[in-house]
Amino acid sequence: MPEQVFNPGPLRVLLIDDNPDDRALVERELRLRIEQVEVRHISDAAALAEALAAGGFEVAVTDYRLRWTVGTEVLREIKARYPEVPVIMFTGSGNEEVAVDAMKEGLDDYITKTPKHYPRVPFAVLACFERVSNRARLQASWARESLAKARLEVALQSAGMATWQADLASGQLSCSDDAGPMFGHPPGFVHADPAQALAQVHPEDVARLHALWDSVLDGTSRVAAEFRVLGADGELRWLAGSAKLLQHDGSRARLVIGTLRDVTAEVMAKEAQRKQREELQTIIDVLPVGIAISRDAAAQNIAITPYFSALLGVGHGNGYDRIDTGERPYRYLRAGQALEPADWPMRVAARLGKPVRGEELDVQFHDGRSLTMLVNAAPLFDAQGRVRGAVAAVMDVTGLKDVQRELEKANRQKSEFLSVLAHELRNPMAAIGYSVEMLRHASAPAAIGKAREVITRQTRHMSRLLDDLLDLSRITLNRVVLDSHPVDLRRSIELAHESTRALIESLGHDIRFELPGAAIMVQGDEVRLTQVISNVLNNAAKFTPPRGTITVRAASEEGRAVVVVSDTGAGIAQDQLDAVFDMFSQGKSKVSGGTEGLGIGLAVVRKLVDLHGGTVLVSSEGSGRGTTVRIELPCIGPGPAEEQPPAGAGVAANTHLRLLVADDNVDAADLLGEVLRLEGYTVQVAYDGRQAMQMAEQWRPDALVLDIGMPHANGIEVARWVRAQDWGGKVALVAVTGWGQQQDRSATLEAGFDDHLVKPVSPQDVVAAVGRHLAR
Repeated sequence: MPEQVFNPGPLRVLLIDDNPDDRALVERELRLRIEQVEVRHISDAAALAEALAAGGFEVAVTDYRLRWTVGTEVLREIKARYPEVPVIMFTGSGNEEVAVDAMKEGLDDYITKTPKHYPRVPFAVLACFERVSNRARLQASWARESLAKARLEVALQSAGMATWQADLASGQLSCSDDAGPMFGHPPGFVHADPAQALAQVHPEDVARLHALWDSVLDGTSRVAAEFRVLGADGELRWLAGSAKLLQHDGSRARLVIGTLRDVTAEVMAKEAQRKQREELQTIIDVLPVGIAISRDAAAQNIAITPYFSALLGVGHGNGYDRIDTGERPYRYLRAGQALEPADWPMRVAARLGKPVRGEELDVQFHDGRSLTMLVNAAPLFDAQGRVRGAVAAVMDVTGLKDVQRELEKANRQKSEFLSVLAHELRNPMAAIGYSVEMLRHASAPAAIGKAREVITRQTRHMSRLLDDLLDLSRITLNRVVLDSHPVDLRRSIELAHESTRALIESLGHDIRFELPGAAIMVQGDEVRLTQVISNVLNNAAKFTPPRGTITVRAASEEGRAVVVVSDTGAGIAQDQLDAVFDMFSQGKSKVSGGTEGLGIGLAVVRKLVDLHGGTVLVSSEGSGRGTTVRIELPCIGPGPAEEQPPAGAGVAANTHLRLLVADDNVDAADLLGEVLRLEGYTVQVAYDGRQAMQMAEQWRPDALVLDIGMPHANGIEVARWVRAQDWGGKVALVAVTGWGQQQDRSATLEAGFDDHLVKPVSPQDVVAAVGRHLAR
């Protein structure tokens, strides 16, 4: 369509006639009748060709008879180039046949050129122009409508949307082809009426849709809703629908139109997102981790989770809460130095655009509390890769740091203990080695006696070290079984003094006793209670400079038996008082110039006292001002203690009896045999279990001293074999072994042993055990 049809300017007319007078008359009529008009005169073929090439005219008026052609040829030429431009033939040389032929060629009007018809030309021009303009407008309207319809179809298809309409007068429902599959039907399916469509709506959504339908009929607004439908194919779908009332004449509603869209995937996705958010929130709430988040590039506005709020002692609620970073009841420190807000890990992450990991910060509160946090922070980025915020995760590691410090302390103590243990074991081994070498070369009785004394003393020292270690292990593992009976604490003090007398006297200490005349009775294991008091006395002697004073006081106070041991020794610094009962704890070990020992004596004391239901406390006024140990135990009612043999009493003296010693350690077996022979026994020695049974069968000994871990047959098997013999019921069986746990003792007792001695053991103890059981 030529754009000149819609030109709001002058009407442009192409006037084709070879008679200038006729052209002048026509132009005069045009200007008389048309307010704005431009007339271009064409008088020859060249002018016509030029005008047709230039275009720009809305109407053409041509004569039929032209010097260079005829009007029908001009008509064809114009229509070929400008089919929508109207052409009027104004001629006096034509006839009816010419007019008909021209009309067939697309002529818009035919006027006979006579004087009275000149005024008709302007009206014909205007009529033709108006008709063509109207047709152009109509075509443009149709084009716009078709384009809009095409766009709507594309939009509906892209959105997966169907349209529907309901004629309320007839009850007829019509839908686009896409509606059928939304209800589980083939494309193009249409329900007979709205009621049939509503029958497929999920029962839980029907009432809501009926209420919305009533709102639609009110005509007040457009209504939209999401609802479920039970598809004809058995699938449950979610649909989003809308409806609006049209054609309401004030008395009766006529038409409702609307849209439908399958939103099942969207609803499922939203539900999945909701579950993910719920799960994430639950994880955040459950994990002992605080989260901080900021959604601005400088991380100025910070929100934190409830767990983080609780750590910092600020108010909190559900989800994230904004905190006022200007007023905080706490401050952050890194390596003891105050941390400025600009250097908070999440602000550093936002500023640098990279994560900050493993940052340890201390938090000090105004009320004196403190905690340690492990912080990891990372920046958040937008689609263009620019920082848009930051997030941080914090964990309270105060407990872990405390454990770490305790482990480091325990590791230091263990290292020092191993050094002390190596030292304490090497010293007696060196002395024993020197004594053995002396025995090889010395013949004088005095030198031999001195060597024997050194070996005896150092062997006892090593035995005490091993006993302490084994005791601590058994106590720590709760494997100590107390032989509990009424005990007079005064006797335990006497026995403890006797065991430590040599150390006390060697250091020149003055020991004083303040004991009551009446018995102080407790329920306990006398051996273990003696060990408790002996350890305390041993510590008092070691940590008191020579010629010091040790005071031992015992009394009954309000139903409690109290033993207090005080000394004038080195004392204990106030910050070390709580650690004196720790395993391997020493005020100053021999490695660092202190006294000998493994640092486990008081640890054993506390655990043994705990087993007896008592308490032990250590006090000191400070370094160089002595130490006081107070032990309290529950008293029992007055009554005689069990009859006790006197301390150091000898054992049965039955000698010249037959003893069989069996041990796979040849040196230990032979030496023990020699010692027992010196005691007056007749002794044979075996070096494995099978040999021991063969010799016992032939020799029928009165007692067997057996190692447990022997080849061919262990000590347990030998003992069971002996008890199974008709002569074995009265034989004394003594186990001498390195196995000393409670289960080991139970195993030997069950096998028939009479006694269980744990290596290292002195020959005197073996002789005492054998004599005790042979005297039955």
